[in-house]
Amino acid sequence: MTKELSRYPRALSENVNSELINRLYESGGSLSIDLIVYLANYQMKNLFGENWFSIADFCEKMGYDRTKLQRKLSNDQLRLIFGARSPQYVTTDINGNEIKHPIETVFEAALYRLGIENLGFPTQKDGKTSYHFVQILTRFDIQTDFTTKKGTKRLYSATLNDLIKDSLFTRYNLTDLNDYRKLPDRKGYRYFYLNLSRMVYLIRYKVIQGQAPYYTTTVDQLAKIFRINVADNNNRKMKVASILDSINKYLDVTKFQYEFVKGVNERWAYTVQFHFPDETLAYFDQKFTAVFTDKFYSELQRVFVKTYFPHLDYKGVDLKVAEIKADTEQYQEFVNWAHSDQSEELIELKKTIYRSTFMDVFKQAPEALGLELFNFDLKI
Repeated sequence: MTKELSRYPRALSENVNSELINRLYESGGSLSIDLIVYLANYQMKNLFGENWFSIADFCEKMGYDRTKLQRKLSNDQLRLIFGARSPQYVTTDINGNEIKHPIETVFEAALYRLGIENLGFPTQKDGKTSYHFVQILTRFDIQTDFTTKKGTKRLYSATLNDLIKDSLFTRYNLTDLNDYRKLPDRKGYRYFYLNLSRMVYLIRYKVIQGQAPYYTTTVDQLAKIFRINVADNNNRKMKVASILDSINKYLDVTKFQYEFVKGVNERWAYTVQFHFPDETLAYFDQKFTAVFTDKFYSELQRVFVKTYFPHLDYKGVDLKVAEIKADTEQYQEFVNWAHSDQSEELIELKKTIYRSTFMDVFKQAPEALGLELFNFDLKI
């Protein structure tokens, strides 16, 4: 089986976004979350270009039934998602006539919803945590023949916010899509998997730091993820255990172990401690791919500084990069520069950085491996 590690924004599993996750689940199950995971993976195949996909593409990658996603929502369901609004996709035909396409299928409603929701990114400055909220999708397009009622194929393009694309290089977790798509669309199953991948990231970090290799949470926190509304503490604990065991049976490479232990000031074992086998922790290491993406993005930051501060020497460039990374406003300027539409000169410069960094890390040209430029979804 091909290793299918995929990056997604770490912010998706941060506590600040728990209410967003709840809203998305209430109106469409795990679909909206899965779309973010899918779009993040798809964006990495062509970081600076457009990415068009069909419902069939999404279903194959994420384990969905196309028929269910093409189902039209009732008026009550649309009101639950959009309130009094009746969202439409407005475009023009080849003759310049305006066409209004109602957003009314399960799939298109989920995509549209991501364009009106914000994702929170925690930032640290002067020892304090603040939050920067950004629109998840900045653009959503449909390509099809709207003038006919025949079942013509539709292609979709959805552009993630530049800060979300940036996080795929700077603040991301890894999922194994082979495991992820096996999980059914039950309450909290796939969202728990995102938390599971966050645990892997944190435990790998703890191992590097020489700390105990486990992750601790509580029964109540897991019950919230799984939407368990059981008053009795012991019954709630048993229900959590039952779901964890069920999830584990679906997984191949993300197998986990857990145990109930007594937490601080707890009379009963109501804290849950997670562990992972060494082979699982080793599996979630992108190795040379991570080296390549880090070097590419670091060089891109250096080029940005050298472009706008040409008087700086080598050391001065490094100091300015560090300053920009520590300042939210300055860093946003870099993100805008790196991911927005730019001149042919800058595009060629980024191609040069991509190719030279690839050669430096992998000792061969990307074309030799059949890779197009700006493809960071490497299976190497």
